[in-house]
Formats: sequence, C-alpha cells, structure tokens
Amino acid sequence: MNLSEIIYKRKSTRSYKKELLDDKTLEEIKLYCENTKRLYPKIKLIFEFIDKKNVNSFLPLPWISNQIIAVFSEEKEGYLENVGFVLQQLDLYLNYKGIGSCYLGLGKIDSKVKSKIDENYKFVMMMTFGYPQKELYRNTNEFKRNKLDKISDMLDNKLEVARLAPSSVNSQPWYFVHEDNIIHVYCTKKGLFRKLLREMNVIDVGIALAHIYICNSDTFNYFKIDNPKDIENYRYIGSFSI
Repeated sequence: MNLSEIIYKRKSTRSYKKELLDDKTLEEIKLYCENTKRLYPKIKLIFEFIDKKNVNSFLPLPWISNQIIAVFSEEKEGYLENVGFVLQQLDLYLNYKGIGSCYLGLGKIDSKVKSKIDENYKFVMMMTFGYPQKELYRNTNEFKRNKLDKISDMLDNKLEVARLAPSSVNSQPWYFVHEDNIIHVYCTKKGLFRKLLREMNVIDVGIALAHIYICNSDTFNYFKIDNPKDIENYRYIGSFSI
C-alpha cells in the first residue's frame, strides 16, 4: 500500500452517494484505525462509528455522508496532535480505497453517543466518509497552499508533503525549524482568528506530521525536547528526524 502517492492528489469530499459502505469494508476501516501509528502510543483512543443523526452543528451540514467516525482521546499532553496524526493516516487510507472523506471541525457529538463513552475520554474530532458522487482526486496544481519558504526556515523538499496537508479553513498553521538533522515543528498563535482555532490548529499540525511519517515510515522518529527555541507568535509542538 503506497499512501504517499495519495498525498499529491487527495481532496476533501463534500458530495456523497447514498450507498453505504458494507460491513466488511467498515471492519477493515476499524482495524486500520486501531493499527495506525501514534505520535504518543501511551495516549489511548476510542473510535466510534456513528451516523449523521448523532451530529449537531450550529451551521447546516447538508453535504455530510451518513457514515462518520468520531475520535475520543485521553486528555493528556500531545493528545490533539496525536488525533490529527491518526486521522490523517485514515484519510489517506480511505482515499486509497476509493472512499471519500472530510473532517468535521464544526460538528458536535450528540449527548446519547457521549454517554456511552468512558468519561475519561474527550471528544476531539470527526470525519465523514463514503463513496464520492464526483471525482475523488485532484491535480497537484489545484492545491492552494503557502510556498515552502512560508512554512519553513529553509527550503527543504522533504517538507513538500507537509505543505500539501489539509488544515482547518486552510489556515496552514505549521512552521518548521531545522537544527542539524532534527526538524522542530511549531504552531502559529498569532491573531484573534487563530486563537479561535487554537485546538484545531494543533490537530492540523498532527495532520501535517502524518504526511511526513507516511513518506518516511521506516525512519520517522518523533520526540519533544527541553527548552526549545522561542519563536515569536508560534508555540513549540515537537521535533522529528527522518
């Protein structure tokens, strides 16, 4: 399975067929979720499969499919980027299987679903998925993304896959700083709008890190350092080598 190829053509799906995925396919997806790589393996996750009647939103969401996965996590240091990291692996896997998907950043879980989940787990994010009505993929030139020099302290083609990562309202909040063979990743905290997206932006950083992992799965090593460099308007998330 070469998920790295999907990075260069994936897009969010916002139009789904009424046909539901069969039980066998759903079981394969559940198994994939459980076996995803984690940034923090000790942080436990719960994957709950629900339908759209269990989703509440202050804005209408007419385009979502009737099949949704909700992720709950222990609320420990690093849990937000950990969830983004896991869900983006799933996003690429679904696209690889010919299944469309889209993050639901605005959606909230129905209290009936929450009541079934251990109270030690916090709802973090949902992803809707299903068979797309329209073209599943796009051309690389259709991506609207910042250039590499806007997201990194140096031009590094290894970060091109992170540049193409999806993010909430296309905010692209990540910034990479090089130090010898280590790359430190930061998340923006500048501006009122970014403050409103604070948790979402940390999830977004996890999404970008998933792209780096997928393309360097044999060598990717993630960790945190003590006393990271202070960068104005950014906060340190973690470091990696590849």
